Amino acid sequence: MKTKKEIELFYERSRSRRNLHAKRRLAYIICGDNIIEPTGIKTKIKTLYAVGEAYSIKTVLPENCYAAQIDLVMNLRKRVKGYVYIYDHEGKLVLRMKYHKLKFRVSYGDSRYRDIFLRLINFLKIPYKNINWRSPKTTPITEPFSP
Repeated sequence: MKTKKEIELFYERSRSRRNLHAKRRLAYIICGDNIIEPTGIKTKIKTLYAVGEAYSIKTVLPENCYAAQIDLVMNLRKRVKGYVYIYDHEGKLVLRMKYHKLKFRVSYGDSRYRDIFLRLINFLKIPYKNINWRSPKTTPITEPFSP
């Protein structure tokens, strides 16, 4: 019998004292067509900014389900940027998407998890103009540069 691995997800909603910056972290579990918030042991943690709340959630994912962690920061010009992480049921990172200037791009992982990602983005109604599904270049330079 397999032991199920516990995964730690984070929730945070904080802002600066003068409302110039804000941070938002959300966690969801995606099983088929269902997108739910995780349940489990909640532990209070420190927030990034002065006003708000944050806690970590330790939960066990069912088989064939995925966990999503959305990490967004808003700066003083009201621009939002951040990352969306998708984990499999073993807790391994399978996809990381960067969000900047209303565009998503793959920064780690495989684009075959695009259905899960698109289902999550449509559920949260995050606005975007474009999604770049090309995987990042990971070919190392083997020859030293010589003029």
